[in-house]
Amino acid sequence: MNLTITDPAMDYIKKRMPDAKYYLLATDDGSNQYSKGGGSCTVGDTFQVVGVSKLEAPYDVKMDNNQDAPFYTSKNDMSFFDKGMKIDFNHNWLQLKSDSELLDGQMTTNDATKGIENTGMDGVIGC
Repeated sequence: MNLTITDPAMDYIKKRMPDAKYYLLATDDGSNQYSKGGGSCTVGDTFQVVGVSKLEAPYDVKMDNNQDAPFYTSKNDMSFFDKGMKIDFNHNWLQLKSDSELLDGQMTTNDATKGIENTGMDGVIGC
C-alpha cells in the first residue's frame, strides 16, 4: 500500500508525537485498541494517526511512503483505502484523501507512546 504524506502533514505528526518510533494509520471507530471513538456512524468515516513505541497486532501492513516514515496499518483498515492514499495538512487539520474522495477532513493524532490509557485525546466520538 502506497501513501503520500505532504511535508506539512509530516511536520505536524512529528511535533504531536515526538517519541513515536512507528506510526499507525488506523480507524477511530471503536474497532481497535487505539480508538476512543465508536458507533456505527463512524465506521470507515473517522481515522487517526497513532504514534507507538512498538508494533502490535494487527498493525503489520507496512505502508510505503514518500517520507520514508515507518507507517503501518492493518488488513481490516485497508478495506477502507483506495488508490492514491494521501495525508495532507489543511486548515490546521490532517486530512486523509484518496484519488476518488476525501475520507476524513479532520483526522486526529493519538500519542500512544504514553500508554493507551493516557493518550491525551480531547474527547470521545460517538453516536
